[in-house]
Amino acid sequence: MDSHSRTVLVIGAGPSGLVLALSLLKNGVSVRIIEKDYATHVGQRGAGVMPRSLELYNLLGILPDILESSAASLPMQSYELPGGTEPLKTWRMSPIEEPTSGTPWPNAAMIAQARTVTILRSHLHAFACDVELGTRLVSFDQKADHVVANLAKMIDGTEVMETVKVGWLVGADGAHSTVRKQLGLPFIGETRNERFVIADVHLQGLDMHHLHLFGGGPSGTILIWPSEIKSGNLMTVYIVGGDVDYEKLSSDYDAFKEYFHAKMGRPDIVLGECTWVTDYRPSIRMVDRFQDGRIFIVGDAGHVHPLTGGQGLNTSIQDSFNLAWKLALVAKGQASPDLLLSYTEERLPVIAEVLNISTAILNKTSTAAKGDHDHWKRGGPLSQLGVNYRWSSIVVDQRARALDPQIGEEHSSGANDSYGMHSDTVVHAGDRAPDASCLVNTLTKEEKTLFQLFGVSFHTAVFFSVSGGEDSRLRESLTRYPAEALHRITILSSLGDHVDLVSLGAEVFYDSQGHAYRNYATGDTSTIIIVRPDGMVGAIVHDEVGLDKYFQAITFQPSIYK
Repeated sequence: MDSHSRTVLVIGAGPSGLVLALSLLKNGVSVRIIEKDYATHVGQRGAGVMPRSLELYNLLGILPDILESSAASLPMQSYELPGGTEPLKTWRMSPIEEPTSGTPWPNAAMIAQARTVTILRSHLHAFACDVELGTRLVSFDQKADHVVANLAKMIDGTEVMETVKVGWLVGADGAHSTVRKQLGLPFIGETRNERFVIADVHLQGLDMHHLHLFGGGPSGTILIWPSEIKSGNLMTVYIVGGDVDYEKLSSDYDAFKEYFHAKMGRPDIVLGECTWVTDYRPSIRMVDRFQDGRIFIVGDAGHVHPLTGGQGLNTSIQDSFNLAWKLALVAKGQASPDLLLSYTEERLPVIAEVLNISTAILNKTSTAAKGDHDHWKRGGPLSQLGVNYRWSSIVVDQRARALDPQIGEEHSSGANDSYGMHSDTVVHAGDRAPDASCLVNTLTKEEKTLFQLFGVSFHTAVFFSVSGGEDSRLRESLTRYPAEALHRITILSSLGDHVDLVSLGAEVFYDSQGHAYRNYATGDTSTIIIVRPDGMVGAIVHDEVGLDKYFQAITFQPSIYK
């Protein structure tokens, strides 16, 4: 296999491109990642990190750095406009939830996208992979077994051309994506008439412990949102509605300050340096497919969202997690390229639903009367913990079929609830795999959680044993797959006879608090839960037929290693 055929060229070094690159590197796939800009985009954009994204960052190994640089979400206070100094009401956009065994990070965190990018770049560097700044994609030509890409790079003020041959190309190059445009993919949707002036300003006179909402309704709104950076009181100011000259305020900071002070009627609030400002109009767009042969798009290149739902960055990195493990298996020759078709199949319904949700919130925001705060409510499905692929052709759910014979083996649900808004609480194949704490290794006595045992570079087979020696054949069937590609763990509900399990070479854990059996609702039947490298349940099976069916679906077969 030629070296170029295992190389993936990533265009764009925002969060989706960086997450994809890091995931591929952790899977042993060679990566080049380029970025046309020299500097990281400034601004507190993409700051809300949802609980599901925190879990994915944990899977990727960067969560400690993210949490160290982030802040908790803040309560909101409303004020009269102009001149309001005493809060009229204090509330939270979403209630603070306590961690559980299945959901250790149930609350959103706040961290500017620029800081997330810096963290991701530092982890890439550990793999001797650095973003090639000042480098842009000019064009590409797709062949049967590779892609030829023409790049332009600025070196000492001169643009130097380079032609490279790679196995795969991924466009993570934003809403104005060169890759999407050259593929000719339609960007279906609309750009709305609503407008916002958004600015990052060093501001004195308001505390950093609340979001401050002034006014509302047709007369206009000013929202002041403290950043996670406490030094210098950096805050993001949103101005919308009323008599705003958006172009002027976004291009002339003196005009911005003049309007702000006149509208607010709060001379005690002092505006300092402005680090970033934009005239923002929400767009609601998506493509109808994310793949053309050896070329893919992820993130904003394939879908853009209103900022009102806080879903854009979070949805984008899920694209990358979904694609990375599949592309890695194919690039290493361990799966058929047909597996990659499931990327569009799984992600497209999710994107369509999140756009509907974000648009509904935008509509409420645009029409809300003064004092109506319902459109500020978050949480629930927006945490993204319910995002699922239950309809996917590559998931297998024998348990769902046993409960309802009308359900096909591979399809445990329709695709109309991809955001988990109406899903039941029982785990299905295609769902997010929940955590489980207090798992005690029967040999070392070390305590682990399931999230500590999952990884982005391998599948995890979790065997829930309730039949003792009777299910030894099912356990042994897992050993046909190489340990580096399929990690095997057995979880016992009680400390009975486990010597035979240890002899199989699998890690054996005792579910000391019953969290694993409860979170996965295994009942009294021996069950294998296959967790994919993106932290999703790929299969729930009770026999070898179901197990083989899953691995045939992803064409991950023992024979490919012989």
